[in-house]
Amino acid sequence: MIILGIDPGLASTGFGAIRCDKDSPSILKCGYIKTSPRDHISNRLFQIHSDINHLIHTLHPDLIAIENVFSLVRYPKAGILLGGVLGIVYLSVFQNNISIIEITPKEVKNSLVGYGGANKHQVKETIKKLLKITDVKSFHASDALAIALTAFYRKTSRKER
Repeated sequence: MIILGIDPGLASTGFGAIRCDKDSPSILKCGYIKTSPRDHISNRLFQIHSDINHLIHTLHPDLIAIENVFSLVRYPKAGILLGGVLGIVYLSVFQNNISIIEITPKEVKNSLVGYGGANKHQVKETIKKLLKITDVKSFHASDALAIALTAFYRKTSRKER
């Protein structure tokens, strides 16, 4: 099984793909889709759509796990822009007929670090240990890998019940 984790964002959308053939998952690919703030929002969303579709066609994931984001009332414009990114990701998933699950940041932190208030550095270090890698260059990519791993652990724990 291949799980593609996505950490949505307009400036930078993180992605992380893992292969889950056995008890321990392995990394396939990770990185981020960066868009330019100088470009019109329509160009930025189209770039995210195109790049997500390219990842789907290249990696052939069985499942996409996306961070279930929230918007603070103080930043309504950010929430609206993020909603556009989420819409683009959902459209790509639907067009490619792939299963999707949403995972909250707190579930990721609880699942991987054991503490819902863990910081990005703790999550990144845990990802490196679990996947036996030396570094993940971007927090967006490590967050996406964390989302994919949490989806794997969620599916694994449900099979054992």
